[in-house]
Amino acid sequence: MAEDEAVISGDGLGPNNIDEVYVPYKEIEDDTIEKGKPEIEFDEKLDPAVVKSQGDAIGEIGLALRYRQDKELLMIRVVSAHGLASRQVARLSVDPQVEVSLLDSVEQDIARTTIKKNSNNPVWNEILTFKVDEYAVEGTRVLFRVLDGGDVIGELMIPLDWDILEGETEWFDLQDQRDWSISGALHVRVRYTNPTTLHVNVASAEGLCGKDKDKMSDPYVRVTLAGKYPVKTTKVIKGTVNPVWSETFDFAIPVQLLQTATILLAVYNKNIIESDDFLGEARISLSEFKYFHEIDNWFPLADLKHVARHRSEWSKGAVEQELREALVAHITCRSPQLVFNNTSNKNRVIRLSCPKAGQKSKITIVNGKLIFDN
Repeated sequence: MAEDEAVISGDGLGPNNIDEVYVPYKEIEDDTIEKGKPEIEFDEKLDPAVVKSQGDAIGEIGLALRYRQDKELLMIRVVSAHGLASRQVARLSVDPQVEVSLLDSVEQDIARTTIKKNSNNPVWNEILTFKVDEYAVEGTRVLFRVLDGGDVIGELMIPLDWDILEGETEWFDLQDQRDWSISGALHVRVRYTNPTTLHVNVASAEGLCGKDKDKMSDPYVRVTLAGKYPVKTTKVIKGTVNPVWSETFDFAIPVQLLQTATILLAVYNKNIIESDDFLGEARISLSEFKYFHEIDNWFPLADLKHVARHRSEWSKGAVEQELREALVAHITCRSPQLVFNNTSNKNRVIRLSCPKAGQKSKITIVNGKLIFDN
């Protein structure tokens, strides 16, 4: 079947992509698109336009690790670092010091290097040692923090295994500070029903961090999708670190967008007076999800607020949703006329693309009838 093809493309969204008047999205009524306003405190942490790129590498550190079995001694040589930057706008140089600790140690062992004055590329070549039983070496988490006075200007966590303990110098990217006390996992079920409904069941959680005096928490979960979707919240379960919710939330999303979606789940501890405590979050990518299948898994919780890859997922989802709504607007208003003219006896393909966001959308006209694809 022969097709005429018209292509609408551009670097951004809005009037510059179209020859005629751009139609605001709020005038469009379409049941396949959810238009709830996102909760700023949850979504803006993921938006590169709102938050500085804190999860990008902020310098590198050279380390060599070795384990002496005869002395049950973990030996860490802090070699050097480069590309360090001050957290204070008025300062260009830093006075770096490396603090090393074993996260899983009962004794809370901490060791520090000397301070190197006015150096963004310091060299230490210092050896720090920790007493570690041989049976406990595998899986021990070592936290490295680069300090500048009272500021943490970068950190790195390395889970030990025997391959990394060969004493050779390796370079590691430093990242922004994270909360390593987060623990536990979230049980989530996901399924999809035609034509446009994604069902997210927040079943339960286990092993959450206890934030209250009795080492318990009052947990609840916020659920949304990456992009401009509403944030939905479970009920609060009092006094537990192993809550059971069994609550299902529905999101309207076309099947064509399903494999580009990411489910965002954040767990909090409810407080009466102070702000709620963050207990961790999980992201579920639907890139491999088939709408006729179901997901039923446990997802470990972590502190992902400053991870650049996840913020870019939020941004990509928002652009993709906006792009799709733009195409719906033009289909509905049949504008511009050069594309949506009388097509009663024609078959056509019309594409709208945003190269900078790496997104595109498409409709097909078959015998004059509009068919909305991905």
